[in-house]
Amino acid sequence: YEVEDVLAIRKEKDRTLFFIKWKNWSSRFNSWETEESVQNCMSLVLDCCIRTNSSYRGSLVQRALRLACRAADPDVAVLSRLCGFSMPDNGFIRKQKIADMRKEVLKLSTNRSAQMVRVLKVFGSWESFCRLVEERQELAKTIRFWELYIQVASGAYDTCSTKPLLRVENHVDQEAPPTGFVYIKDFLPGPGVEFPDDPKMGCSCEDCYQGRKGCCPAFNEVKFAYTANGTLCVPFGSPIFECNRYCKCDISCPNRVVQRGCKIPLTIFRTTNGRGWGVRTDQRISKGIFVMEYLGQVITEEEANKRGEWYDAQGTTYLFDLDYHLTEESLDQGPMYTVDAGTFGNISHFVNHSCEPNMAVCMVWINNLDVRMPRLAFFTKRDICAHEELTVDYKMSSAATEAHDREKSHLVSHVRIECKCGSENCRKFLN
Repeated sequence: YEVEDVLAIRKEKDRTLFFIKWKNWSSRFNSWETEESVQNCMSLVLDCCIRTNSSYRGSLVQRALRLACRAADPDVAVLSRLCGFSMPDNGFIRKQKIADMRKEVLKLSTNRSAQMVRVLKVFGSWESFCRLVEERQELAKTIRFWELYIQVASGAYDTCSTKPLLRVENHVDQEAPPTGFVYIKDFLPGPGVEFPDDPKMGCSCEDCYQGRKGCCPAFNEVKFAYTANGTLCVPFGSPIFECNRYCKCDISCPNRVVQRGCKIPLTIFRTTNGRGWGVRTDQRISKGIFVMEYLGQVITEEEANKRGEWYDAQGTTYLFDLDYHLTEESLDQGPMYTVDAGTFGNISHFVNHSCEPNMAVCMVWINNLDVRMPRLAFFTKRDICAHEELTVDYKMSSAATEAHDREKSHLVSHVRIECKCGSENCRKFLN
């Protein structure tokens, strides 16, 4: 049976009864039921309390406080507001702080008079408080489901996978993860786009680091990009040629850093200053470490212009040009391409801009050696603390563009987008 509405509430000895209208049943089947019958429709109970001014509102407030204080999954957003705690910019709160807030609110829940005063002061009304807790309970279910989806889609549960599990949290508002976003593990070709995947040749090194002067980077007249332990050792913006599928070496090769994927535990979190979602690291990262690729659908310049109009209307964009590194001569070699991470993408979709970023974009070629289709890899520009937000500059200069005195935004938009990074040298606009 499904509850359609709660019509009345009454106290009978030591229990509370609810007069229920059952869905798809006539009113003559309405019945008085115990609290167990309304556990999954508390919003209807709340509506009834408001209509009838029932004294059961005190029980609803207490129930909401208990829900917010659940040991297994405390609602940090609600606890923070009740305790007057301001959420830090990186969205991270230590477990001990959460435990302290939970303890304070549990103590408050034992005093009905004090709890109502606090709720009214913080939330304006008991109705607003109860509705917020109910909404955030539903949000928590949505986030847990979506978190599992991206963990599976990212390959974290694949056999023999060493990828860390991605986490998702929202301690700020009621915004759910984006619906319709498809998590991918590699570039996706758009309409009319084909990926060449025949590098023609590969190395036969016994040890690619020891034999780096005759390895794939040398074939392409660039420096070997990594140290023996996989740390970037060339200037940011330098082209990187990793070993490919024709090479003799396996995935443990020092020149297959990007191919091994992200090894850093990361959290997608809701920002406090209107920048939407962000990404932070759960551990310290040294300078020059590969963090993630910027993945999405690779589309033609013509298609990018069409999609750009829609993004402009939204005041945002996930279009990144792949030609920002090219010289004027290279631009004449054929059609240019753009990566669109709006619908198809990975965790980089959620990385925010900063005018003083802690990550830089590097161009990487592996099996597809088309100069117009580099892979975009994010490496750390400096040592990064645990729980620090990861950011990248949406506007950058590569070595090639600097040689032509040409700075270009690789974020494609025809509308000026306000920057909210808050850095000391903020340029005020993203593009």
